[in-house]
Amino acid sequence: MTTALQEPTQPVTLTFQVLLGLASASALLAIMVVLSVLLPVQVARVDPAAAATNLAVVLPLGAFGALVGNPLGGALSDRTTSRFGRRRPWIVIGALATAAGLLILAGSQMIAGLALGWFMVQFFGNMLMAAHSAILPDRVPAFQRGATQAILGLISPVMMIGGAFYLGRVTDFRAGYGVVIAVLLACNALFAAWYREPRLPAGALPRLRIGAFLASFWINPRRQPNFARVWLVWLFLWTGYIFGSGGFLFLYVQNVVGSAAHFPGLTVQEAMSQIQIVQTAVGVPLMMLAAFWSDRLQRRKVFIIAGGGLVIAGLIGMALSAAWGIVLVATTTIGVGFRFFFSLGQALATQILPSAADRGKDLGVLNIASTVPQVILPGLGAALLNSLGVTSPMGYAILFLSGALSTVAGLLLLPQIRGVR
Repeated sequence: MTTALQEPTQPVTLTFQVLLGLASASALLAIMVVLSVLLPVQVARVDPAAAATNLAVVLPLGAFGALVGNPLGGALSDRTTSRFGRRRPWIVIGALATAAGLLILAGSQMIAGLALGWFMVQFFGNMLMAAHSAILPDRVPAFQRGATQAILGLISPVMMIGGAFYLGRVTDFRAGYGVVIAVLLACNALFAAWYREPRLPAGALPRLRIGAFLASFWINPRRQPNFARVWLVWLFLWTGYIFGSGGFLFLYVQNVVGSAAHFPGLTVQEAMSQIQIVQTAVGVPLMMLAAFWSDRLQRRKVFIIAGGGLVIAGLIGMALSAAWGIVLVATTTIGVGFRFFFSLGQALATQILPSAADRGKDLGVLNIASTVPQVILPGLGAALLNSLGVTSPMGYAILFLSGALSTVAGLLLLPQIRGVR
């Protein structure tokens, strides 16, 4: 087997983990923080009365870009025979194209422009993240993946909390986007310049045929039942998390909790940044501790179950009460739970991939499970909120309880995954 496809056994260095963490965190900054802080405000400013409806247009279009971009980026990088390696060229392409999408968002004052820019950010940003994700099973041995995910999980929230703190206070969106673009390009350029990976020799994989290439995205659940189970668990857990985050949480804090009363003189995006600060301050140390013990015990499932349980508790808490103290505890609980199942769920997923030759593509197919809810749920949620009124607690309670039920379904499936404890 060619070196590029061999299972890694050599431990990676702290420098590798930190630089990969910075590159990965900058991609999340460009997507998650922009989604949480800037994009909903821009959409609401276009037409405040139709904010939920317009979010239901912009967000699913971007999520569709993620749905296609992640597996496509992974599959293309799997087959790349460049002398620079398989993943590095797509890190450069993904970072530059994501920056172009952010530039479009920065200059847009219409829904069509915001939708186009957000589609580009999600499509190319997910191509970029597919290359980052594939590096984990490419280079990191199984006994070090929990710790590596923990370091990535430490750097990402620190960068995101700084980004949320800054972006929540900018009055000129163009300046805010300019900072995000600079961080994105600098971090990925630094990693791409430092990282070295084995070249995939030409002819190591079968000749590319379009029909076979497209067919490869279907992974037969009968032949790969473990992969199918992980995919379903990921789908249900992400569905639960999305119901309690992003645009829905933004509207809930604004219209039901009443951010203006709890944060006098601050905008709703500044209130959201405060929530993210608390989530990070509590969640990161606990996630690092869980990752350490996960590697030490070589157990993933128990920590994923704990994370899912925290998400369920937080969603139920927000469904039962809009009191600020309860909402702050609930959103913090959701954030901690998400960090558990995201970091250690990723480590688990890399241990059940069907083929060394298709790591990037397979991880991309798995990540479809996290983007399908982003395509479907905004429209359903907007329809519900519009029918009951965006200021009605009932609509949000239904969304949060639905998310809790979905998370329960994911946790019930988790023990069926074989070969990983």
